[in-house]
Amino acid sequence: MSKSGNQVKTGKAFEYALAKEYYSFLSSIGLAVQYVEDEKYYTAKSYYESCSDKEKELYDLSAKASIPTLIKLEPGLCTQRSEEDVLFIRLAGDSEGGAGDVRDVIFSRTQVGWETGFSAKNNNDAVKHSRLSLSIDFGEKWLGYKVSENYWSQIRPIFHKLDSYKKQGLLWSELGMDKYKEIYVPLLKAFMAELTLLDRKYSDVPQKLVQYLIGEKPFYKIIKDDTDNVIIVKAFNINSGLNKTVSGQKSKFSTKGITLPSRIVEIDFMNKGDIKNENTIDLILDGGWEISFRIHNASSKVEPSLKFDIRLLGNPPILFTQYIFQE
Repeated sequence: MSKSGNQVKTGKAFEYALAKEYYSFLSSIGLAVQYVEDEKYYTAKSYYESCSDKEKELYDLSAKASIPTLIKLEPGLCTQRSEEDVLFIRLAGDSEGGAGDVRDVIFSRTQVGWETGFSAKNNNDAVKHSRLSLSIDFGEKWLGYKVSENYWSQIRPIFHKLDSYKKQGLLWSELGMDKYKEIYVPLLKAFMAELTLLDRKYSDVPQKLVQYLIGEKPFYKIIKDDTDNVIIVKAFNINSGLNKTVSGQKSKFSTKGITLPSRIVEIDFMNKGDIKNENTIDLILDGGWEISFRIHNASSKVEPSLKFDIRLLGNPPILFTQYIFQE
């Protein structure tokens, strides 16, 4: 299985473990809980069940570790108004992420009109894996603003070269260091120049960029970090949508609402001058936001399409973050 394929498998397995452990805990204290058993649920369950017993144990322990924190933050998880007030647990599909919802595990009570959700990360904190190609207008897709003709004229020769390499059946490994000089660096320079141009033309580009990356719905990010044996819980309280009072029960702690950025402070290569690592750019915005964009080939074979690994390196200091250490 490829690295990206394995990330999908482990990510879905962790999503299922979260759903399973919350179901087990909440039903054990007498609450009415029900899975939404659709194709997405069974896919995640099959990935989980294909794991070794040791892997499943780690997923389960990590999921359990987050429960005490989340039930204090979200009274809707434990507050049942009547027998008919069922808590539904469903797993989201990838299409929802494309539509501005990054949540993977969603909890809802239809009787009281309440829901919350988790973005599950298994040893990986990337927020998006967006692509660049000759058929993708990243400005329109990410921000709602079309890129300029100058951007297309700059990237066209790069992707034509990749298309030629593909027809020759070349592997990325055969390009050696030339892939940085001929592909990565000029493509990233064109991307940075166009993002800067769009920012000058439209004042809401910083805000729209972060909205594209983290979605438009409030959520909790739950990160399973096996290297440091820690679970990290972050509350992205967009539009103050978290910690809602449900059936008269208030949250034990209200997380701060986050503020989106209003300007780009700096954008440049993260390892400028280091040709062996010159495939990542660092975007610094106001309000504590910092984003890295690492361009890479998603396949061993050369293709006329490249993928970004996009990560949040910095977020507003008021963002609720809890580290839960495990033995």
